[in-house]
Amino acid sequence: MSTSTPQLMRFLQQENTRLQEENKALEEENRALHRYMDALEDLYWAAQQIMSEENLLTLLDQILYNAMVVLRAEDGSLLLLDDETDELVFAVVHGDIRGELRGYRIGGDIGIAGWVATEGEPLIVNNPRHDWRFSPQIDEAFGFVTRSILCVPMITRGKLVGVIELLNKYDGNKFIETDATLLSILAHVAATALEDMRSRLDSEEM
Repeated sequence: MSTSTPQLMRFLQQENTRLQEENKALEEENRALHRYMDALEDLYWAAQQIMSEENLLTLLDQILYNAMVVLRAEDGSLLLLDDETDELVFAVVHGDIRGELRGYRIGGDIGIAGWVATEGEPLIVNNPRHDWRFSPQIDEAFGFVTRSILCVPMITRGKLVGVIELLNKYDGNKFIETDATLLSILAHVAATALEDMRSRLDSEEM
């Protein structure tokens, strides 16, 4: 009896530790789920504002701002596709080089944004210097440092409108698939709103 008691105590201690660790993991999963739901709610309200916005530039700015807040990115750009030149145009920019980059053009197949525009698929690159699709063109031209990238296409009714690109997540964290899913939802809403607005403007001019 005396020899089994220490063994029983060790077993109970180990079991208690295991249960505490499992409980901690469940609590973290629960917190992550709440953060995910909060982000979805933020995106929902952002979509309501976007769909009711009449000014194009304000619309684009709101799209990018909401994406950056929800996904905690330091910098971001919304690039629209110029169908005539097949270039991506930096229509709205937030971050350190906002003033310099707005209106800047890149080839429709250049860099991460170009790859996403060409393939029509989201892309996460958390180590861009080691990814063959990354182009240092913007970094070198404006003295910027890209540490991580999340880029998604803006597609509606089978048509590519542009891409949304978020850069450098806060605190050195990495972009994850959940981020891409959330940004893709917003990108689809943005693309639909843009095309609807363009259709209205075109009809008013006729």
